[in-house]
Amino acid sequence: MFKVDDSVLEKVTEIFGRDKPGADEDIATIEKWINEQPHFLETLDRRSILNFLILNKFSVEKAKQKIDNYYTTRTKLEEIYKEMDPKYPHMKEVNEILYYVPHPQLLDYHRVFFMKIRNADLVNKLDVHNLLRYIVSIHEMRMREDVMYKDISIVDFQNVPLTFFFTLTPTFMIKALQMIYQQIYSFRLKAFYIVNFPSFGEMLVRIVQKVVKPKIFERMHIFADTSLLREEFSEEFLPEDFGGKGISLEKLQEMLNDEYDKHSDFFQYLKKFKVDESRRPEKLENDDVLGFYGNFKQLDVD
Repeated sequence: MFKVDDSVLEKVTEIFGRDKPGADEDIATIEKWINEQPHFLETLDRRSILNFLILNKFSVEKAKQKIDNYYTTRTKLEEIYKEMDPKYPHMKEVNEILYYVPHPQLLDYHRVFFMKIRNADLVNKLDVHNLLRYIVSIHEMRMREDVMYKDISIVDFQNVPLTFFFTLTPTFMIKALQMIYQQIYSFRLKAFYIVNFPSFGEMLVRIVQKVVKPKIFERMHIFADTSLLREEFSEEFLPEDFGGKGISLEKLQEMLNDEYDKHSDFFQYLKKFKVDESRRPEKLENDDVLGFYGNFKQLDVD
């Protein structure tokens, strides 16, 4: 579902002014650095390193920092990462409640994701921490197979109750958007489309605006319904659930479930990616965003 041709990887690296030999050299540099870090308990694979380079526009030093954040956050936020194996009942429950699925076809090297309530009768059971685990589990598979150039997200808020918005506390949003989204993966968001957005969702918009960078917030587009999506995407690409003629979300979910089955051992292996702080060469700097040696970043949210 995520695998891409080598030609796509080469094209993306060329966007950042690197050819394959140059990219291989950067990967080797980071591999050597990882092997020299006594506090890392496992070695990262080459595709993940390449994707960290892509996410950081081929800045080797920035990629190193994000990789350190990746190992460290997996240790510090163990309550999120330890419980994200798709086999767990709470993960299967998320699957039953909503769709969060990628499209297997890239659009100009961009990966498109769709989110929509699958079963309105179960939506009140949705735990946002389990939803976060579910989303991160997908991106863990992507790091090792996909090309992490830019993402497009399309989210349908139909059947999302008011009570759900109260679970999106500032502390949770910082964990999700700053500690994981920005400080680790640095996902390069091309666009974020929200459809069927309720009037009472304004609170969520204000929190997001406080948490994410302004340039990211400017890429959010809120539509009253799905009709305007057809001006942005072809009918053949859009799933029928979003007014198109493309593959259904149910079929995409089946494809994603197959990916989970193929990666069953992989999620056990992921548990090795931690740090031993007692062996860290230099003490981790105080970082209020990551919260390792301080509190979460304070927000002014009314």
